[in-house]
Amino acid sequence: MQMKRITTVLLSLTMAGSLAACSSGQSAAPQETGKAGTDTDKKVTINWFEGSWEDPVPPPDSEAVKAINEKFKVDFKSQYIPWDTYDEKLAVKMASGDLPDVIGMEEVDSNFVKWAKQGAYLPLDEFIKQYDTFKAVPDYVWDPLKVDGKIYGIPTYFTAKGGKKPLIRQDWLDKLGLKMPTTYDELKQVVTAFAKNDPDGNGKDDTVGLGLAKGIYYDPGFGAYYSNTAWYHKNPSGQLIPGNISQANKEKIQFLADVYKAGALNKDWAVTKYNDVFKAFNAGKVGIWYDQPGPGGPGGVDFEVLMKNDLKAVVVPIPPFKTADGNSGFTLGSGFYRMYMISAKLKNDPDKVKRILEIIDYFRKPVSFDQQNPKNEYFDWMNGHEGKGYKMVDGIAQQMKENRSNVAPNAYILNEGWQTGDDILYDYAKMNKTAEGKVFNQKLADLLKSSPFYVNPISRIHPLTFMEKKTELNQYITDETTKMVVGQRPISDWDKMVDEWMAKGGKQAIDEVNKELNDMKLQGEWKK
Repeated sequence: MQMKRITTVLLSLTMAGSLAACSSGQSAAPQETGKAGTDTDKKVTINWFEGSWEDPVPPPDSEAVKAINEKFKVDFKSQYIPWDTYDEKLAVKMASGDLPDVIGMEEVDSNFVKWAKQGAYLPLDEFIKQYDTFKAVPDYVWDPLKVDGKIYGIPTYFTAKGGKKPLIRQDWLDKLGLKMPTTYDELKQVVTAFAKNDPDGNGKDDTVGLGLAKGIYYDPGFGAYYSNTAWYHKNPSGQLIPGNISQANKEKIQFLADVYKAGALNKDWAVTKYNDVFKAFNAGKVGIWYDQPGPGGPGGVDFEVLMKNDLKAVVVPIPPFKTADGNSGFTLGSGFYRMYMISAKLKNDPDKVKRILEIIDYFRKPVSFDQQNPKNEYFDWMNGHEGKGYKMVDGIAQQMKENRSNVAPNAYILNEGWQTGDDILYDYAKMNKTAEGKVFNQKLADLLKSSPFYVNPISRIHPLTFMEKKTELNQYITDETTKMVVGQRPISDWDKMVDEWMAKGGKQAIDEVNKELNDMKLQGEWKK
């Protein structure tokens, strides 16, 4: 799924903890919370079951595990599974009834809701009020972690303003005398010119106006109004509907069909992997693509490679498009990626629950970018100590991946300090290796900080029908709209396609979503 792809790239490129770095000015190791790690505590065994993107996967017996045991006076028994196979292994574990003390998951899905309703998880409401790092979590982030009004998971921070955003070659716009597009009509002119008018000046017909990969990936929706996943628009009955069946998406698909017919897209886009489009952009052959705030590198926009291929390249973000309703802005992300649940078996062991929460709380302390170095004892401990788990390169802490899984405690438990502002966005500019990457990230941070964001109401509820059928329903729309873009199905079939989607369970999903939203008195809303 998209979040897995995005976060895999991020976690492979950055120091664990850098994603949550903030400009808090923190300079010393945070105080250990509660009683964790004190001599008066009774040693407890904690069984921890989770997925991991680390390579190699963190082993159950390592220097990092010993460090965790010593600091928190526990016997930390971990079992980590590669995320690629974790869901299957987790389902087997849950079905066995032999539940670990702590269970990790990537996102809220139908299994999370089902297992909560079956009583597998411990309700955490009374506990989380005791920890400052939990109090900092906004309500809209807690909402999806509630089932029947009770909180069952502790979310791990992922900036809600992150995620892929559209970007463009400003130098190509300037060379061709074009302005930044603000509508799909203007975008059509730009994309066609990028493909036809030799913007790189090499005298060859070898540029693509807009990057696009199979699955219409990334979604070329320039703002919440045009997003495939946001429940923003309403049907004639006044019900909110998913963006991929809206008239706004029809407008987008018509645009894609027009530029495809004009030869402004890669003719093989429908079978092209999105990573291959990144390579083409870095090679200087694509005019519009997507990236998020970050240090750059393989698997993303790599300014080192791009500038070697085109010294004149200038990359800037594209602001959200103007819309008919006047609400121009992006869709706010969930605000978290991954969460921890505690087994309901511990309901009569509050001391053990408290020890677990104290550990999670300790691992959530933010460290400002300028403090991510060996002088900060907390940062150094978390990352396995300089020269073993990380090294300093030009003032930036970089993972030593070959050893990190053995020595870094935060290879086992994520330390994504919870942020309440936008300072994290500006730290990416400092982390980027190139001057051009720093400039791009600064401009993107400025745009994200000033832009309104739409809180997608679907992310705050648990509509089981939609959750269970979402993959099938979304795939159907993707398949049919792909046919429309390449001319295998007329766009005049739009309403027919929507009716077909409704018959596949879409109508039931819409009814269920809107009933749940009404019952909870929730709706889409804009936040600055």
